Amino acid sequence: MLEQGSLRHRIDAHRPRLSPGDLRVVDVLLSHPAEAAVLPAEQVATRAGVHVAAATRLAQKLGYTGYPQLRNGLQAELLGAVDAEDRIRTRLDRGALLATVIDDELTSLRELPRAVPQPLIDEAATRVLAARRVLIFARGNATVLAGLLVRRLRRFGTLVTDLTGPDRDVAEELVSLQPGDLVVVLAFRRPSRVLPALLETVRETGAGLLVLTDVLGQPDGAPDSTVVLAAPRGNGREYQSLTVPMALANALVLAVAQADQTRASTALTRLDTLLERFES
Repeated sequence: MLEQGSLRHRIDAHRPRLSPGDLRVVDVLLSHPAEAAVLPAEQVATRAGVHVAAATRLAQKLGYTGYPQLRNGLQAELLGAVDAEDRIRTRLDRGALLATVIDDELTSLRELPRAVPQPLIDEAATRVLAARRVLIFARGNATVLAGLLVRRLRRFGTLVTDLTGPDRDVAEELVSLQPGDLVVVLAFRRPSRVLPALLETVRETGAGLLVLTDVLGQPDGAPDSTVVLAAPRGNGREYQSLTVPMALANALVLAVAQADQTRASTALTRLDTLLERFES
């Protein structure tokens, strides 16, 4: 039977029977919980210097069915039952607002290259360039980033569809979804209620999927071929900005330009010509 209590409570309760390898995994989980909450067992094990099976065994010792359930529990703890008012109050209570914001953002930004290594960004850029069409889905604050990606990818000559409108409009756009298309999902903090429907459609059509997220990790029901760029934004119990995902989105855009510089340069030259024509 699954035991009750937080991950930390479970660890404390079972500490006497944890092996040295278990404790190394525990150290990774508790030292950087926001980052660990989005990492697969393989990466956590690598950072702990143990075999991936050790992460699975630890999860089972703690009463979870497997490592994915442990990670889900860690994500739930980071999100907690903290509403928007509590999160902003926690931030305000720390005082020195500008200084604390800068410190927190810098800390998260420094961790970004480790959470999302450059080869993974390059793989995502390759998927974008290879796609017949790129469809960008976002809800809430993430629509700001969606707008940035839509505009900048279009400037490079990419055929982009904006999926930030009403759910009915999204459904109509997905009628023409094909295997050569790539759906880009921006999902932060808590996923949209329509995300499962979107993922089901992606699986049915065989389209590709790219996810930019923070503590969501690979969404349940996502195809195995999904590329996930998961960048923690710090303490989920406090107010969080879009600084880290904005940096990640910009890195993706630049990686697309670098991967095919001729295409990007040609498209930007064409854009300059069109701007002169339309603004004259």
